Formats: sequence, structure tokens, C-alpha cells
Amino acid sequence: MKKMSVLLLCTLSFNSWAIKLSDYNPYKFEALFTNPVCETYSYESPVISENGKILESKPKNVYCKPADEAASVARSNSPQYRIVEWISDKETKELYLAYLSFNSKNISKALCLAVAKGVKLSIVLDGGEDGKNPSLNKEAEALKKCGNPTLVNTTYRGSTSGLGYAHNKILIVNPGSRTTKVLFSSGNMTGGTSINHENWNFVTTSGTSYFAQAHKCVIESMITSGDTKANFTKSLNECRGKITAQPEQDIQIFFSPVDGPLALAKVTEAGKKATLVEAMSHRFSGQLADLFKTLLAEKTPIKFILDDDIYWSYKRHQNVGRNTSFEAFKIYRDLILPGMNTKFLQTNQNVYQLQHNKFMIFTFKSGGAVFNGAGNFTTAAFSKNFENFYFITIPEVVGAYNKQYDLYFDEMATFEKDMPRDYVNP
Repeated sequence: MKKMSVLLLCTLSFNSWAIKLSDYNPYKFEALFTNPVCETYSYESPVISENGKILESKPKNVYCKPADEAASVARSNSPQYRIVEWISDKETKELYLAYLSFNSKNISKALCLAVAKGVKLSIVLDGGEDGKNPSLNKEAEALKKCGNPTLVNTTYRGSTSGLGYAHNKILIVNPGSRTTKVLFSSGNMTGGTSINHENWNFVTTSGTSYFAQAHKCVIESMITSGDTKANFTKSLNECRGKITAQPEQDIQIFFSPVDGPLALAKVTEAGKKATLVEAMSHRFSGQLADLFKTLLAEKTPIKFILDDDIYWSYKRHQNVGRNTSFEAFKIYRDLILPGMNTKFLQTNQNVYQLQHNKFMIFTFKSGGAVFNGAGNFTTAAFSKNFENFYFITIPEVVGAYNKQYDLYFDEMATFEKDMPRDYVNP
């Protein structure tokens, strides 16, 4: 009885102060970025920039093609390499995945081998991403033929009952186990693991942490109750309400559509306190665009990196890639023309290679924070879609994002004055 009391006291004491993710054992947080390795793609004839300079090629390692994937993923610090490593680890017994889309051949192969060895696999995908016909997602459905079909559970959610996309980007290794690994990202299990410009966050933690348990809750709630927003909200909140561990203060989690308003409030609070905001996004509209418009009017310094599809959509008055001319017009009118410090990544819209990062870095008078996750910075991401967002103050993580942002802004991205004058691709 005395031993049980001491154990209980230790457990309660631990839970009372373990409010940082690093308080748990094990702990590792690795922020990786695709930073693809690509050939230099030259124009057939020189192109003139907006400021009159001669351009001979697209920026190296920015503009890429599918043929560049092999070199990009072969590096031991590439996101796809790490994903395959996690899946293939001999300690991996069960996997949860939730993504908008899934078609990476290398990751499918790794998953197939894992299932053949007896690993249990649960996948949640968007039901409308493949023409509202789940059977068309051949990569995911084919995993049922890799071994015992009862080990593979595929669920399709979103795009029904007033819900938007099932847009989460989460991989969990051994959910509920003493050592649980959680991956969250801006990218899907597609070219996002290789030639898109994306951020990937690999976290190893204890299965008893709030962080690990909350992620288990969201995927299980999508599987069992993701048919309507009301059912999902009830299930997620009930599951999270049973977690006895305290939420970590250095990484706050928001699952849309349930927590969308809380996420927006957190970003608004951070933006108003910041002395500098540095951002990247594939899409940008709604309340966050309004916030940036206000911050710009209040003279808060803002740096923003966009996909060059926005530049071309505005310049050509038509949709380019996956960006719209209407969206581009509003970004230019409200933010770029009033003076936001903006650059573009010149990606390859012909193969839907994207600047697909979605994150903000807030620099405060003391310290800083990163807001990132699966969702684009749009109204739907915070109100209709299934999304996962994070507000992170872990110093080494903020430092990694600052270092990467400097690489993007200083070396990889292009000012408007240096952009090609004409819409020409190599």
C-alpha cells in the first residue's frame, strides 16, 4: 500500500510539472525541410527580368521536375528518407496515417513491406480528393494485398455533410506505446516528401504525453466519428477530456474544425506582440490575410515568401497552378502593393511542384514562436477542413525554422523586380 501511494504521488507530481515536451523521456524533435536537389533548368533562349536583366535559367534547387526525386530523397536528412526509416524500423508494430492525398511509390513500398511483416496500419484519406471515388486511390487500397488484409484499415473522410477536405498531415508510429513517434507536416505523402518545398516535423516522445495522446485521439475520432462535424467534435473532445497529462506549454495543438477559432486567436495574439513576422504560405486569404493587412498598417515588419503562381496569376489575370487570380489580386492589393517585403519561389507549375510550406515565425522582444501545420492560411482551414496546427516555442525548433527561412529568403526566393517578365518555362 505504501509503495502504491509513493508511486501515485510520483505520478501526480510528474504530471503537475511536466508541461514541456522535453520533460518526457524519450524526447527528440527534428525539423526537416525538403530542400530538393535539382538540376539547373535553362531557358531555350534568354528571358528578360522585370528590371531588364537577362535570365538564362530558373533558380537551381527551386524549380524541379519529377526526375529530380531520386537525388532529393537519397540523402539521410531528407524527409522521405526519415519516413521510410520510421516505417521500416523493427520496433514499428502499428501505424496511423492521415493525409489529404497519398501516392508516393517509395512510401507505399515501405508500408507494404511493413504490413507483410505484421504491422497494423490505419489510414485516413480525403474522400473527394480522387474524384469522390475512394476506389481510385490505388496506392492506398493496394496495401490491403500486401499481407493479411485485416491489418489494413482505410477510411475516407471530408468533402461531405458540410465538411471541407480531410487535410490532416499526421503519421503516428506505435500509438499508445511507451515510445511514440509523431510526424506532422505541411506536405502530403506525394511529391511533398521530395521535390515540393515543405516542412516536416519528427517528434519522438512518451505515449503518456498529452501531445502523443491528443494525436491518437484525433485520428481515432476521424475513423469512428468523422462523418459530421458534430460527431467529430463530440468524439474528439470526449477523448481529449480523458487525458490526465497536462497539455505541453511549449507546443500547443489545434485540430480544426473544432479548434480553428482558438488557433486564429493564438496567431492574432502573437502577431500583435511580434516585432517581426516572417511567413510562407501556399494559399493566403480570410482572417489571417486581414490580420497581416492590419499589422502592415501598424508598421509591423513582415516578410513573406509565396509560390510564383501568385505572381503569374496576378500578372496574367488568370488562374495558374493551384492559385487563383482573385486570390492573387487581393494579396497584391492588400499586402504587396502597400509594401509587404515579398519574394517568390519559382516552382514548376507544369508538374504541380509547389512552394507548399505553411508557417509563420514570430519574433518577440524576448524569444520567438513558430505557427505551422497542415492547413493553408485560408478561412476553410480553420472552419471546415480537418487540419492540425501547432504553436511552438521550443527554442531549438524556432531556431531551425529561422535558419531555414533565411535560406529561403536570402538564397532561394526571388524579388518581383528580378522575376521573368514573360511566362516562359524551360
